[in-house]
Amino acid sequence: MADDREKTEKSSPMIRMSQRFPAVLSAFLLVLPLVLLSQEYEYDWAKIDEEVFEKTQPTGKIMDIIGIKAGMSVGEVGAGGGRVAVRVARLLGPGGRMFANDITESALAYMRERCLREKIDNMEVVKGTVTDPRFPKGLLDAVYMTYTYRHLEKPVEVLRNIAPALKPGGVLAVIDSKSYNREPAKNEILRNAARAGFALVKLEQVLPEDDIYLFRVDK
Repeated sequence: MADDREKTEKSSPMIRMSQRFPAVLSAFLLVLPLVLLSQEYEYDWAKIDEEVFEKTQPTGKIMDIIGIKAGMSVGEVGAGGGRVAVRVARLLGPGGRMFANDITESALAYMRERCLREKIDNMEVVKGTVTDPRFPKGLLDAVYMTYTYRHLEKPVEVLRNIAPALKPGGVLAVIDSKSYNREPAKNEILRNAARAGFALVKLEQVLPEDDIYLFRVDK
């Protein structure tokens, strides 16, 4: 009996925990797969083939439609690994300013490293929240989001918090799938933009898979 107790005391910490705290161990084992799953599906931004996306979402063409030119100040909501943001930063040139927003730590870290690696010094990486991109007030000529709207947890709040960042006459552009309903009353993007205080200026349909919604603050 003494030998058995000695073996138990020398057993692994996991076994000792299961003997002393069975409820705690059960909870840990339930949570562990979720933790591992979230780590497994965390983006490795460096491995994304950006040129594949550029074929159907060409940054240059989209920026032309939005009206973005050198010297402007521009914000991107949900910039991810910076595919579009770094291209826009180069387009804006030394006289312009790019504000690349995200809420994911891996994306923010990757974009900061990318700016250093690619010597992009006119791009600021901005950590936002699920309701606020945290752009500077009254400074931006345009704000855009590319395939980001669909991922917003609180779209009306995000759109509403974009408005104060825009200069008078500034543009909000939402680039997303053609699958959204064409009827204005049934189109979620149009409805939520209106609720946030924006009016549709133009719906551009030239891209093969996506539409470009152009909004201005509704006065």
